[in-house]
Amino acid sequence: MLPSARRLRLPADAQPTSAEVTLAQLRMPELTIADIERAEADSLKYRYE
Repeated sequence: MLPSARRLRLPADAQPTSAEVTLAQLRMPELTIADIERAEADSLKYRYE
């Protein structure tokens, strides 16, 4: 790691959420972050049923 990179400290909220990353990767303009967050929540909710 470069010495200058070691000094860089970003706050935790500076990182994209998993929904933001998914939305960027899917490149589907009709989807929203809320749609993806809902799908992620449902996935966790119904995982063990």
